[in-house]
Amino acid sequence: MRFSTRLVLGAVIFSLIRPAFSQQARQKVETADQLPVHSYPVSGKALDVLNNDVAFAKLTSALQKDLINDLQTYDIEDKSTVKSYYSSLMQIAYLDGRYDEALSYLQKGNALEDKPAAQAMAGLVEQPLIEAAKAGTEPQKVFESEFADRVKKLPYDTVQSAVKLRKAWLELLSPNYLTGMVEQKYDTLAQKTGKIPRVAAMDLVNTRFTIRVVLPHQEFMAQQLRALIAAHHVEKKDIWAERTVTLTDSDHLTPTVIAIWDGGVDPSVFPGRMWINTKEIPNNGRDDDGNGYIDDVYGIGWDWYGRKSIGPLRELHVPRAEIDMYKHYSKGFGDMEASLDTPESTEARKKFSTLPKEEVQAFMDGLSLYGEYAHGTEVAGIALAGNPAGRILVIREDSAYQSIPPPPNQEWADGWVTMLRESVRYLRDNGARTVNMSWGISAQEIEDDMEASGTGGTVDERHATASRYFTMLNASFMEAINSAPNVLFIASAGNSNDDARFNQEIPAAFDLPNTMTVGAVDQGGDETSFTSFGKVDVYTNGYHVDSVVPGGDHESGSGTSEAAPQVTNLAAKLLAKYPQLTAVQLKKFILDGADEKELTGRRIRLLNEKRSFELAAQMAAAK
Repeated sequence: MRFSTRLVLGAVIFSLIRPAFSQQARQKVETADQLPVHSYPVSGKALDVLNNDVAFAKLTSALQKDLINDLQTYDIEDKSTVKSYYSSLMQIAYLDGRYDEALSYLQKGNALEDKPAAQAMAGLVEQPLIEAAKAGTEPQKVFESEFADRVKKLPYDTVQSAVKLRKAWLELLSPNYLTGMVEQKYDTLAQKTGKIPRVAAMDLVNTRFTIRVVLPHQEFMAQQLRALIAAHHVEKKDIWAERTVTLTDSDHLTPTVIAIWDGGVDPSVFPGRMWINTKEIPNNGRDDDGNGYIDDVYGIGWDWYGRKSIGPLRELHVPRAEIDMYKHYSKGFGDMEASLDTPESTEARKKFSTLPKEEVQAFMDGLSLYGEYAHGTEVAGIALAGNPAGRILVIREDSAYQSIPPPPNQEWADGWVTMLRESVRYLRDNGARTVNMSWGISAQEIEDDMEASGTGGTVDERHATASRYFTMLNASFMEAINSAPNVLFIASAGNSNDDARFNQEIPAAFDLPNTMTVGAVDQGGDETSFTSFGKVDVYTNGYHVDSVVPGGDHESGSGTSEAAPQVTNLAAKLLAKYPQLTAVQLKKFILDGADEKELTGRRIRLLNEKRSFELAAQMAAAK
């Protein structure tokens, strides 16, 4: 399970596809598990392949052949996947000195962009790199001229948040970080199995391209983006405050149970706002009410293997000072994403850019642990805002935070099946009417976790096992949600800028009468660069959203994790005022009250709390 920005540089083309192939019917690929499985032999560590010219050339030759053949053979009904193929082909062509070919790949990939900000920024870095390489003489001067010219032409109102995220990315990157990530993600797999899968091979290509081609221009690009941001220091209008409904006790509200299914919630932050199991005696180590759970005062918890765990907040086994350190850096990264010049952002920038390669894994694991620990409290704070009748019921799931997690196995899959079913039963039986799920899991993520530890047999065997586990989870979760028809399940779409439906991400891909999926826009209502799509019912602000973290301090975060609880918040406020609403009615009022926004070839819905309340009031008056 991953709590919900991946920047992908580059693009690709069909220029190497022979006309004879293009005229043949290609096999449709409608979901990610239908993609062909490829693997590549490696000798020693993955990092050795990255740095060895001969080994890298051998890998990229095989990868390029497979990518081109897949594009010829399959009709892949997912633009994100095709763009990722194009990106790798462009980077391989560039690294091989085939610049015209790289440009063609880039142009074909850019043509697939449909988010306004992504369209505007398509090729921002790659086009100048290619033009400079083709020029032959004074490539640095050509690059800087081309890049500066493209930056000046950016429609800032459209790309504002994307530019800030790109600047932060440039300020953080270093060769040590990138090579350290390769070590932590793929060295164990390579050494244990002697092979790496397609996704890992594409990642190695991207890493080499970034280190050798992009980073030499790092500071110049960051300076240009800083200047652009400074020249437009007035933030775009925030459209959300005028749409928000704030309830008070004078509104004659009915207490409403909101389930926060996440990494845990700190009850001390929300005094008087927690759901309480009055039949349970706190902290006596017994199951006082005989429901099968010990000390479930605020809800229930599960460990990584789906075994029952006690307490509303994850138990930490590291010194408090260490958690405080990662909390400090976490705030700094959030400030960097919003281009805020704070002491925390300065320290985070320095720490990340100077991190020794051998310390990358431990540092990233520490950041991930803090993120998992704080995430649920942050989500709960957003879900409760402006609703004195809200009561938080906790469903805590301790996700793996390590870069090499405990490998999923049959025990893990069986435990998750139990956890999914029992958690839905628990929240349903204890009166929850809406549940926030700012997380997701897919077959690919299960496979990735197995790869990290080098378990699961061959690439084909690992792929098949991950698919089998995922099928078990998908079926049990779907069955459980159907068993609670009067609970509205609200999921985040994800932050990987891809199609959650194609990837079969659950719960984001579910399309049931009592489920909703939420995407992220910024403060002005423009799609963020990171939000996933495919099956998204409604969008709301997911950029630099303020909330509370364990202990009571405030932080701002960006992601669909921050967007989803705003919809949960609206659902809970509607229920507090109109408790008779069914889950289906609740969903309808949220959707019908949303404002439609026209984008390139499609429409999205932007949350409008006030309009949804107006519709609910009209229904109540009519009765």
